[in-house]
Amino acid sequence: MVSNERGSTNDTRRRIERSLESCLEWSRLGRHRKVVAEVERTLSIVSDHPQLEATLLIWKAQALLAMGYPDRALPPASRSWELDPSPHACHLQSNALEALGDLDDSEELLRMGWQLFPEAVHLPVQLAVVLSDQARLPEALDILDDIQIDDRIPDDLHIFLFGMRSNLLAAMGRWAEAEEALRDGLGIHPESELLRDAQDALEHARRRARAEEALVASWRDGLEEIDGVAAEVDDAVVSCGAVNELPELVTLASRRLWRAFVEQNKPKLQAPDPWSAALILAILEIDGNRPSIASIARSVRSNPSSVRTVLARLRDFLSSLDTEMRLRAFAAHSNPRLDGARSTQRSNERSADVVPFPIR
Repeated sequence: MVSNERGSTNDTRRRIERSLESCLEWSRLGRHRKVVAEVERTLSIVSDHPQLEATLLIWKAQALLAMGYPDRALPPASRSWELDPSPHACHLQSNALEALGDLDDSEELLRMGWQLFPEAVHLPVQLAVVLSDQARLPEALDILDDIQIDDRIPDDLHIFLFGMRSNLLAAMGRWAEAEEALRDGLGIHPESELLRDAQDALEHARRRARAEEALVASWRDGLEEIDGVAAEVDDAVVSCGAVNELPELVTLASRRLWRAFVEQNKPKLQAPDPWSAALILAILEIDGNRPSIASIARSVRSNPSSVRTVLARLRDFLSSLDTEMRLRAFAAHSNPRLDGARSTQRSNERSADVVPFPIR
């Protein structure tokens, strides 16, 4: 009897090993649906083998994430973590949580996983990305500083760390340190095309930041004084920009648009807030953005229909202008005056492979 049970167990293990080999091959080929189907067929025979079940569930969660189904990937990833906590299960579960917008639980899980598996460097790296996506840049940088770098880290991850550190420093305005991080990375990995592309992207970003600073200073100094109700609208624009955490360039462009509109149309004004929301929306539209009218209206406690009415008037005014004039006078981040910041030699698209968030 014991021999039969042992033979049955060995058969089960061999069946599961074949299943895992199939999952590996299909995953390499991008046949993720085949992986999911194979795991579901095999799960019925692993109820007494929690570690094997956890491994199979990892393959299922990974395939579902690759197919773009984080909602379906979360249960198997979570179950795998419960059955047999592992760095891979932590990574997949936190990815699913982040994709579903549950950033707090994703962060908590990654911190726990990093504590349990300090050698799993990809967990703190993922944690740093989660923090940076929430604009918690100093915290993300602290995480990178705490990662222990040694020979066990693959070259591609090592390169990623240099690129990410550089982008975080640049996003905080610490340009010299950002450049130094890339130089250090290239000193160790001189063949890295990604780090060289990141250097070009950093140079472009710094030139653009300087161009934006110059444009902000020019527009700020050139604003004409206004009074009366028009000044109330001007103040409301500043408040609307602050409430919505918009860059000063956008707010200044909105104030410039207001002055130009008043000069040509002499509008009769009542409440300033719908005008402030509409002016901000008009500038964002020029830049190619389409924010929610209702959201911006609510931010200044205005009726969305009132904001739409004012916005229609501003659109009519802007459409009467020459395209180049409209962009140079009122565009913020798409202003042609910033064109000099563009890189002429190499595209910075590859730098997105280094860090999955833009330099701000």
